[in-house]
Parts: sequence; C-alpha cells; structure tokens
Amino acid sequence: MRLFRGMGKSDYQDVLRAIGHFIDEHGYTDVRIVEIEDGLVLQGRVPERREIGTSSYETLLITDDDLKEMVRNAAQRRGHRPPTFAR
Repeated sequence: MRLFRGMGKSDYQDVLRAIGHFIDEHGYTDVRIVEIEDGLVLQGRVPERREIGTSSYETLLITDDDLKEMVRNAAQRRGHRPPTFAR
C-alpha cells in the first residue's frame, strides 16, 4: 500500500480497525483481505445471497484514498484527532 509511504511508521492497527468497522456495517463473514500496491482487496460473504447462480461473495477494491477517509472517520468516531497522511 502506498498509504504508509513517507510516514515514520505504518499503523496497521488504525487501518484494520477502520476496515473492521466497514466489515461489520456490511455484515460480511468469511472475510479475506489482500494488500496490494493501490490499497486493499476485500472479499466477504454476504449472508442473504443464497440464490442459485448468484455469488455469495462481494469483492471490493478499497483504495488508499478510501482507506485514508475510513481511518479519519474512525478516529473522529472515537473522539481522537484524525491522522495526517503524507502526500
């Protein structure tokens, strides 16, 4: 992920906390998260999809910009100052 470039440290804890909130909001189960250069690929099972011929999984690309917004929102929900990210 380019998200952490230029930062003194990578803070996966904040990213995973924000992703966890997103997963909970969408009700995903059997989740897979793959880190790629442009962000994260998230795949999760959608419980209400059981029709024949319909995938029970959703696959999403969560870009670095999406992650930055998610982490900022997560910090604000907890009453913390949102982090700043390198450009």
